[in-house]
Amino acid sequence: MNRISIFSCAAVSALTVCGGFLSASESAGSSEPASVPAPAAAQAPAAVQASVSASSETFAQKISESAARGIAYLRTVQAEDGSFQSQMGTGLTSIAVIGMLSNGVPVDDPMLSKAVDYLKSQAQPDGAIVNPGMGFGNYETSIGVVALARARKAGRTDLDEILKFAERYLRKYQWDESEGLDASDIKFGGAGYGGKMSRPDLSNTGFMLDALHELGAGPDDEAVKKAVVFVSRCQGLESEHNTLPFAADSDGGFVYVIDSQAEGQAKDLPKGLVKSSLSTYGSMTYTGFKSLIYAGLTKEDKRVQTALAWLTDRYSVTENPGQGEAGLFYYYIAMSRALTAYGVDTFADANGTVHDWRAEIVEQLLARQQEDGSWVNTNRRWMENNPVLVTGYALMVLGNCQKR
Repeated sequence: MNRISIFSCAAVSALTVCGGFLSASESAGSSEPASVPAPAAAQAPAAVQASVSASSETFAQKISESAARGIAYLRTVQAEDGSFQSQMGTGLTSIAVIGMLSNGVPVDDPMLSKAVDYLKSQAQPDGAIVNPGMGFGNYETSIGVVALARARKAGRTDLDEILKFAERYLRKYQWDESEGLDASDIKFGGAGYGGKMSRPDLSNTGFMLDALHELGAGPDDEAVKKAVVFVSRCQGLESEHNTLPFAADSDGGFVYVIDSQAEGQAKDLPKGLVKSSLSTYGSMTYTGFKSLIYAGLTKEDKRVQTALAWLTDRYSVTENPGQGEAGLFYYYIAMSRALTAYGVDTFADANGTVHDWRAEIVEQLLARQQEDGSWVNTNRRWMENNPVLVTGYALMVLGNCQKR
């Protein structure tokens, strides 16, 4: 199959930026993007356990008030065409839409309606939801599908055709037999950005699965079955599902990318051996764990057990384990999505302490919110010093932390 091409240097620049906001936010060893001016981030509490239960009315009120402030901030930065920082692609607009819908903004709200209309206007003939000329179709389309699918569920009746073609697009750009691969190939089942950045990675594969899951795909779906082959190879667990060299002495967590040779790194070493691209960390391990759940694996499966053990040993709401504060808000998204998918209200750490994870994440978000209602990370890596991006992230997390 022919992959979409990258048309301009501007698209490469956009990847550096867009990568921070859901996918290359996981790019190991990537150069740091240009800084975006932002206010100094609020100091988060050092305490881990929350003072308010996620089941209480006080907790729900705190989420509501915090979300309202974040949404009010977004109203001040939306462009006339309905987009949010469209020079970076469609991704920030999709994130804002998901964040608004996750916190009860009605679908006919003028800001939300304009944002959805903008995403509609960026739907391309091949199904991709991207700015014309951008070469990162799989990445941005995955996020766009989640946004538009939720808008449809909330009452928009004009999105069926766009979502049908977008789903077809995502399925086409998964690495599989249509590219002459079989299940033994290191790329099989994965998804990348698209275009020349189509090398598969766990983050983009996770977003593709989020999109298909939002559209109703379950464990029996062929794309999901293929994806779990790739996801399993991203876990540092030696088994019949992963025979790559790095898995033999890893720790059971998940890594961002396994096809290190495709990047020209250490060409004399076997694929899957280069340690610099194979570090396990929190956001990727929650992404991998969530993907296994989407694929129907249960806690009896060794892959699930090992991932849970890794997360239990490193439970945290104050850092992205293995990365510190880098990518912290992305980590909150991955953590809240994964534990929601797993269906647990509490999570016990390695010391046996039981955590109300929703309340603990929300307490962190409340402490980090700026006076103007936005959020930023003090660590600028992966564009988390961009208040538009991170406010969208935080709203998504607040939505994930609401008990429904």
